[in-house]
Amino acid sequence: MYGELLTRINLKLKPKEKILPLGEWAESQEIILDGRKFSFKNHEYLKAVYEDNHPYQVYLKACQLGLTSLAMLRAIYSARFRGFRGILYLFSHRSDVIDFSRGRIAPLIEENEMFREWIFETDSANLKKIWNAFLYLRGMKTKAGLKSLPIDLLIADEIDEASEEALEMAFERLSHSEFKEVLLLSNPSLPDFGIAAKFQETDQRYWLLKCEKCGEWINLVESFPDCLKRITKDKVIRACLKCGFELDIARGEWVAKKPEVIDKRGYQFSQLFSWYVDPKDILEHFEAGKDLTNFMNLKIGVPYVEASNRLSLSDVLSLCSDDGLLNSCSSGAVCMGIDVGRELYVVISRWDDGKDRIIYISVLKSWEELDFLMENFHVSRCVIDALPETRPARSFAERHKGRVFLAYYSIHQRGDFRWNEDENTVLINRTEALDLSHSVIINGRIILPRQSEMVLLFANHCCAQAKRLIEDEQTGSKFYEYCRLQGDDHFRHALSYLLVARSFLKNSLFSDSEFYVRED
Repeated sequence: MYGELLTRINLKLKPKEKILPLGEWAESQEIILDGRKFSFKNHEYLKAVYEDNHPYQVYLKACQLGLTSLAMLRAIYSARFRGFRGILYLFSHRSDVIDFSRGRIAPLIEENEMFREWIFETDSANLKKIWNAFLYLRGMKTKAGLKSLPIDLLIADEIDEASEEALEMAFERLSHSEFKEVLLLSNPSLPDFGIAAKFQETDQRYWLLKCEKCGEWINLVESFPDCLKRITKDKVIRACLKCGFELDIARGEWVAKKPEVIDKRGYQFSQLFSWYVDPKDILEHFEAGKDLTNFMNLKIGVPYVEASNRLSLSDVLSLCSDDGLLNSCSSGAVCMGIDVGRELYVVISRWDDGKDRIIYISVLKSWEELDFLMENFHVSRCVIDALPETRPARSFAERHKGRVFLAYYSIHQRGDFRWNEDENTVLINRTEALDLSHSVIINGRIILPRQSEMVLLFANHCCAQAKRLIEDEQTGSKFYEYCRLQGDDHFRHALSYLLVARSFLKNSLFSDSEFYVRED
């Protein structure tokens, strides 16, 4: 105990040492970053961010705007001056840990003598000791390596690549800290997903520019592309929307769109206000219309999804008819899809002149109610989510053997769905099944009942999925995957299961016009 007390005394700051705020400290120490002296010149938008000591911050960002350097300096500053004992820095991939350690931290130590006295290497590339604190560098694809790490500051870089479980576990590491500080920063990908969803929970601060001529305040991001004005063939300026005068990107202020939110601070960063990106290049890239997803995500710094990869509410509701929901059905080839969550999400359709007419949509609490639906609607084939309630789902399938099948998603299943009549199971590729439900809605191959509260809930669930391109960390191969956005998506899966059931009947011995209920 006495030795521990001496250690603490030795690690205390000198009595006369003045602790400057992060931004002032970085400038006064003339820190070298990437071979250049730290300065807010040409990075005026960063000054207020460096001065912000809010414990929970979210950065929705484009590329190359100095935010990773800010996060790195904040980690060092917090360890040296604020008494932090543990800092967790999360990366999207394990390989990024090594790149960050060698490409960012090592040069920082080499170029700044002060840091050579503060930062100590360990036997592991993913662990550094800074003053009296440990900096843990981890990948966030899995939960491995996140257990038993007591931390005061969590920094998560590129959280759109993280698993929800890993991120939740990382937040739990803050539970015993007196500081509990969080910094989330990432390029956005999909709307209502990842960093974009986190940003929506904040006060949402944007860098607004004041026109020197008319005094109008302009939000470059929300007014893009109108904020870019072509003067000559080779010159494009950032222009005031009111008078057309050229805007000075240094004359800006961070303004919160939701000032009533006080527990979470959010900043949106865009190359639209970068000194190092020519607005002409931005405008021409946009006008070319190529690779708009990466352009909007990485240059403008906003979430974006092409219309072909996400359903809109109008896409779904445009399929509504004048018919109401039914309580029973005695004719036609009837299929049922069920997704299992805290409750049972049920969709039933009848084949009607080449289309699936949805005749029943409901949220049920009791498994016994499903038996009633099977008989009252004379369901020919039903597909139900096998997980997480495997036992009651299997029992339900056994009670209706040959008509009810347990659905398992498998990334290895390709092409036709794999039915096992003996086991009452069907293997489904998740992406292909969600593609199928996307396609039937976009192409108008289903008919919905007239709009009601339940139909609106169904439509919202259908819109809570979006498809994005994923790159495998180990192989480098690319593939499409559906991601759940904000809100529930149970009815989207129930519809997909229904269409899997329908595909079996359409491929059976009977033609579309011969679909009927085969009663025993």
